[in-house]
Amino acid sequence: MIQNDLQRLRWMILDEALRDPEVEYFMGERTKTNETGNTRSLIYFVNSRLKAVNRNFRCSKRMLQNDLAYFVQKGAPLEQRFRRGHKRILRYQNLDWKNPLLKAASFLRYDGQPVEIVDSVAPSLPEGPIAPVTLRISKEEEAVRAKLGNPEIQQRSTDAKTKSVTIQVELPMSDALLKVILSMGADVEVLAPEGLREDLRQAINALQKLYKKDTSASKKPVQGDLFEGLF
Repeated sequence: MIQNDLQRLRWMILDEALRDPEVEYFMGERTKTNETGNTRSLIYFVNSRLKAVNRNFRCSKRMLQNDLAYFVQKGAPLEQRFRRGHKRILRYQNLDWKNPLLKAASFLRYDGQPVEIVDSVAPSLPEGPIAPVTLRISKEEEAVRAKLGNPEIQQRSTDAKTKSVTIQVELPMSDALLKVILSMGADVEVLAPEGLREDLRQAINALQKLYKKDTSASKKPVQGDLFEGLF
């Protein structure tokens, strides 16, 4: 699957950062302004490497937090150190530790030409504030995810009675997102956040007003005999 390959690529970049003997990474914002000396923002580093492969590749802070938690679950020995206030420095205690998650990703590379999965990746949505979005999809889940740029699924559940799927993903809030969701009609319902639901309501109401049937010019009923005065 495309998304699985992209996730493994992210793991490779994250693993590289965690075993860097000189640069210290912390979970900061995704801008370069946090980079001072040998201490850098982890999310900025990972996103810059992803974009070097393809400008549509990116990840959120929550994705990296989930990746780190998964690394620890698989035995990653992370240092318990803090520096520069409350910013936690992220690094392996043993820099020679072999990450078992990377065995399946050994065929990928990100230091040269784009990897093979680039051509199959759907265009991402324009940049904007990232927010968790919960969607109920009635059919063609993969097609819906492709239109949304194949975001990573944070949570997923199915309803056997309605045969619908509910997923939570992180999406950039923008007018383009509204247009994409509206283009899918009743196949997709936004359950959260409420702000996005309200924006969709307003857009739908505007369309209803635009295409509302005009009854003001309707034909008046004929009074009396239709043929009166003709003979």
